Amino acid sequence: MAEEEAGIFQNVRRWSGRLPRVSLSLFQLLISLIFFLVLITILARVSRVHQTLQSWPGAHQRSQSSADAREQQIQAGLHLVNQQLSRINDSLERLCRACPWGWEHFRGNCYLYSRSAGDWFHAMSACRRTNSQLVIVNSAPEEKFLQFWEVQKKGLWIGLSDHHEEGSWQWIDGSPLNISFWSPGEPNNSGNEDCVQVLERGWNDVKCQSELPWVCEKPASPCPELWL
Repeated sequence: MAEEEAGIFQNVRRWSGRLPRVSLSLFQLLISLIFFLVLITILARVSRVHQTLQSWPGAHQRSQSSADAREQQIQAGLHLVNQQLSRINDSLERLCRACPWGWEHFRGNCYLYSRSAGDWFHAMSACRRTNSQLVIVNSAPEEKFLQFWEVQKKGLWIGLSDHHEEGSWQWIDGSPLNISFWSPGEPNNSGNEDCVQVLERGWNDVKCQSELPWVCEKPASPCPELWL
């Protein structure tokens, strides 16, 4: 049995010596050619399929319909985003404080009631340190607002005086007095009274060196918005 197997191996070696020897480079060239032919065949088939699809009736319409559908989806998504931003804006308006903490908001302005007392000039400086000014009364509702705030019954400094020129009442920003809420018999300049306090019954001129609380005023800040 071993002798028969040895004979078979000898015959194989004999025949293999007679077969033509193919170099490795030629073999690689053949493989590359096969792959190239396969690639050409695939490209040709893809081209025919594409031409067939283009030639079908309604193919362009279906493509356009698909584009329109995508556009509608995008518009719907943007509409949803705008709705969400609108809800966020509403929430911000409810949470937003137009005035700093401790200040009161009234008709577009912020008001700070002092918890200490000082003369009129001290009150003026204190308001400036908070980027505000002693309150300027421009309307009857604002006057009512200040009178309601006058809790100590001692009066509150406002930004009105005639210390520059007797009898020429001016607001702290230099504007003239156009609307007034004097108490009956005031101003009387009793004892050189050049500065004004607001009382529950109206305005009264007093000495600027009197020690009174005051009210500062500044514009309210608008709330931020989020929008596209």
